[in-house]
Amino acid sequence: MRSPGSQYHSPFLVPTAPPIDVNKNTAWFSYPGVWTTYLIIVVLVWLLILIVFQCSVASACVAVNIIHFVVTFYLFHWKKGSPFAEDQGLYDRLTWWEQIDGRRQLTPNRKFLTLVPVLLYLITSFYMRHEPNSELFFVINTVLVFALVIAKLPALDKVRIFGINFD
Repeated sequence: MRSPGSQYHSPFLVPTAPPIDVNKNTAWFSYPGVWTTYLIIVVLVWLLILIVFQCSVASACVAVNIIHFVVTFYLFHWKKGSPFAEDQGLYDRLTWWEQIDGRRQLTPNRKFLTLVPVLLYLITSFYMRHEPNSELFFVINTVLVFALVIAKLPALDKVRIFGINFD
């Protein structure tokens, strides 16, 4: 019989370290299939705009680009905190973008989320080249993609420009 304070060692027990950071607010983005689902949602929004509004492919691309900008900028770079009480305020001052991947920079998830607005910009620019008012939409799309990409730069982690969205 072993004493209460002794360590029991078994060849069947493998010591493992607990996960360093388990943030339920961002952990779901590392699940398999999330990137594919994200892209499918973008394409479905594009198709929905094409069908509902009966507009040109270029106009639908511009609309998707603007919708993508508004949604991702708000959810990734503006809204702070975590909806889970277990976090006990640990993430209250961090945006979702700052929480993702345990605050590590240049991870595959971050690269993917940076690449999507750039690809949307390139696709929109390709389809807009022969449309009326294409210069105006080019400027709008350029400003939007720069705003999203600049907000994702590692140098701007926890930076609040002009005090906007500061606690």
